[in-house]
Amino acid sequence: MKVLITRELEEGKILAEKVKKIGLEPVLFPVIKTVPIPFNFFDVSRYDVFIFPSKNAVKYFLENVPGDLLKGKMVIAVGEKTKKALEKKGIKDIKIPRVYSSEGVLEFIKGNISFFSDKRILIPRAKKGIDTLPEALKDQVKEITVLPVYETVLNIPQNKEKIKELFEKNEIKFCIFTSPSTVENFLKIFPEKGIRYLNATCIAVIGTTTKRAVEKKGLKVCIVPEKFTVDGILQKIKEQLL
Repeated sequence: MKVLITRELEEGKILAEKVKKIGLEPVLFPVIKTVPIPFNFFDVSRYDVFIFPSKNAVKYFLENVPGDLLKGKMVIAVGEKTKKALEKKGIKDIKIPRVYSSEGVLEFIKGNISFFSDKRILIPRAKKGIDTLPEALKDQVKEITVLPVYETVLNIPQNKEKIKELFEKNEIKFCIFTSPSTVENFLKIFPEKGIRYLNATCIAVIGTTTKRAVEKKGLKVCIVPEKFTVDGILQKIKEQLL
């Protein structure tokens, strides 16, 4: 039983190994890749709180900014994987929300708004992202700034024709999407038949933001894990197979 993995290649390979462990066959189809966006960091030290929405945000931000700049600052990671990426860079005392999403971070900040109200907040992230935090907090904190440190761009894998053949033969059982851009790019690669292909599979998404992106295309989501992680997705897939 085949599982299509659309996330970036390196992360896709890690997920593929996990898919194998539950007895399914992973099919790598990385429809996105990330590229850095150069930025000036001369004024980054003026911020009190740093919110990292992803591992890539950690990677590209700290490639340009020394990690010790975050010492003495509050650092918030959107989830466990992002927290581990920060820890590998020597960052300690990292906060994570109860729910691994921008909404979860917002809930955490609003629950402690007396602390955050006089703080300057910086969010290193992708160029294209959801503005949940900046919009909700712009009048409740001293300053909140989005800093694009990378962008996600279209990647057309070399195995496009092979994937098309697998869909035509109805051999793809599950499709995993881990961001809105993975959904959008898949449909760019298969503009004529992409909707039909996906309608014939079980669509698994990592969280509510990606779920909304799928539903905007008129598609139905089959799996959304309670905990917004790829491990949560795989657990739900296992449950479906029982």
